[in-house]
Amino acid sequence: MNDDYEEDFVGCGTWDQMTAWLADSLPEIPVGVTIDFGPRDFAVDEDSLTDDFDEPLDAVCAQIVALEHGRLLVRRSHVVMEASSFVHHDASAATPNHWFTEDPTSDCTDGAIYVDDPALAADICVTWLATESGEPTPADFGFDLSEAEHLPGISASGGQWTIDDFLRRLGH
Repeated sequence: MNDDYEEDFVGCGTWDQMTAWLADSLPEIPVGVTIDFGPRDFAVDEDSLTDDFDEPLDAVCAQIVALEHGRLLVRRSHVVMEASSFVHHDASAATPNHWFTEDPTSDCTDGAIYVDDPALAADICVTWLATESGEPTPADFGFDLSEAEHLPGISASGGQWTIDDFLRRLGH
């Protein structure tokens, strides 16, 4: 997954533990952070994402994007998804708890949903990975975080969150 954190893996023994860990962690994740879940041993480098592929890279993946006001965007796919860059992170006008099957980025093959409940977001994400992979535990899954960057000359608001905070929640 991420070269800087090669040992990033879900680290939970059961799918239920992963759901609980994720539900507890999501409220603390700052706006703009994207969490990508996929096969632990599946390495995708920047060059392979920018190459012109006739076919997308197959893998059961899920993605959660932290939006403003506690809203979360959960995306599900059978292909590798890129971290999305949105114009803004205010999705208050979006309809929550409604599946969207259309995808403007074409890398989200199995729909997306906006949710306001971290437990529901975690359940959607983990259930997708468990069901579609057929794996008995999440041991073969890893994650990658894309942290939001602050614009130059504008001070960061809120607490200073780091990937280490997220990893501590896993016991790393």
